[in-house]
Amino acid sequence: MNGMHVLFTRCCFTVFLLAALSRVALPDGLPEALQKRLDEGDLKGAAKVVSDQLETSPEDGQARFAGGVVKVLQAVEGLAQDQYRHGAMSEAARMVPVFRLPLPENGRPVEITYAQVREIVEEFQRNLIEAEAELAKVDVSKEVKLPLNLSTIKLDLTGDGKATAEETFLSVFAGVNRFRRDQRDLNITFDSGDVPWLRGYCHFLCGFCDLILAYDHQELFDICGQLVYPRHVPSKEVLTAFNQSKRRSEEWILDLIAAIHLMDFPLKEPERMQSARGHFLEMIRTSRESWKLILAETDDDHEWLPAPGQTGALSVPVTKEQIDGWHGVLTEMEDLLEGRKLVPFWRDHFRVFGPEPQIPTEGRGVNLKKFFDEPADFDFVLIVQGSAMIPYLEEGPLSTPETWSNLQGVFGGRFFGFAMWFN
Repeated sequence: MNGMHVLFTRCCFTVFLLAALSRVALPDGLPEALQKRLDEGDLKGAAKVVSDQLETSPEDGQARFAGGVVKVLQAVEGLAQDQYRHGAMSEAARMVPVFRLPLPENGRPVEITYAQVREIVEEFQRNLIEAEAELAKVDVSKEVKLPLNLSTIKLDLTGDGKATAEETFLSVFAGVNRFRRDQRDLNITFDSGDVPWLRGYCHFLCGFCDLILAYDHQELFDICGQLVYPRHVPSKEVLTAFNQSKRRSEEWILDLIAAIHLMDFPLKEPERMQSARGHFLEMIRTSRESWKLILAETDDDHEWLPAPGQTGALSVPVTKEQIDGWHGVLTEMEDLLEGRKLVPFWRDHFRVFGPEPQIPTEGRGVNLKKFFDEPADFDFVLIVQGSAMIPYLEEGPLSTPETWSNLQGVFGGRFFGFAMWFN
């Protein structure tokens, strides 16, 4: 269940950034009707406008980009509506800082089963795969420019058929990133380099969906589903759910403890672990492609991701050292996913008392490639203790904390924010 919320949070924070792309003003391309539909939060109407344009101009890269963006928005909007319908944005969920989104609490949530939870994730992933496939058709060797104003985009997050003033892009961005709500205009010109950037986010979210769907969370849902869904329907007799309004009650604390105990998930669909690894590798590849295109740009036009010397629309300069550091992060992640480097085995270096020992560059570690390719049941406690990792232990080069610290150092303590932005 926790994974489901992390997924929803991540997609709201990252993909809502992409929502801005939907206000596309294409010279001699998509009509003004598209902008009007998207400003009103009418994604179905926007999709129709795009499809009509592509019927007459199937090679129009700008329209193809717009089509992929609308599909991403539809995937996010659908996930938000599903979660709201079942009350997932309840008071308990709002305790997580990144869940402070402009979604009202649903006073009449609909019942939900664990099978329905899986269906929601599966549908979200299918929509993202379709969106990524559409974006992959854009010829990024040609110039693609999408000027837009982020301030007017709306989504119908609650599924009531209306996109209110609280369901704007800036409201969502402000809720999760402390962005200034009083900034009325944020004009950005997205270009070819942003196409693989968006594809990378699709791959990340698809990989996260695979990680969730690979395992069976039925037991956790049965006993602790009320931590997320007020009207969860367990498959067996369980204790009466606590009152959602008493978020600090003893019942809530006891159920939270039980949730940690129940993080022992049987493997359900092992092939999804290999699929997740593939998506994460594609995320790395598209990030490299994105920055290659960005660094080759010669203009300076309200950039979303600016190269050194360009003016970013967010007024956050990007240096060559930061880009080099990000490429180092990508290389390190790829080495881990390909098994060229190992995750240091924490049991060999963990200390409760005294200073932590320095981790060597060679030693015993976990092969992540093997972890994804030869998955087993997921037991959180035994993973922390180390026993569950025995099948994946090898001797070889280690990815050390010092390496990560050096790579992150160029971001001046703001690595997480830059990572969310850079992809």
